[in-house]
Amino acid sequence: MAANSNVKTAAEAIAEVGNAAKPALEDAVRDVSSAARAQLDTTLNDLADRAERIAQDTLNSLKERAKPYVGDASEHIATAERYLTDRVQKQPLTTTLAVLGVGVLVGMVLAGGRNR
Repeated sequence: MAANSNVKTAAEAIAEVGNAAKPALEDAVRDVSSAARAQLDTTLNDLADRAERIAQDTLNSLKERAKPYVGDASEHIATAERYLTDRVQKQPLTTTLAVLGVGVLVGMVLAGGRNR
């Protein structure tokens, strides 16, 4: 019985130590949690900054690559505009009839799907 009593006394002592240490453990867990959250926030902000820099660099690179194509497209559009203007001025009736024919064909294609 003395051993049983000693076991109970030891268990009570451990429980008392555990109860006394509980607030300290809770504070330690809170501190570690706060530090982990702060580190996570810092890491996420760093990653967001890196992603923004990479996206900006990629956009700038694409703009530089596209400049020659934009210039070529602008030249082709200007050439087509001059050609059309010249054709309309030289042959207004032919141009008008050609545009009317294209309009009729487009209308027939669009209307053809509705009649079925």
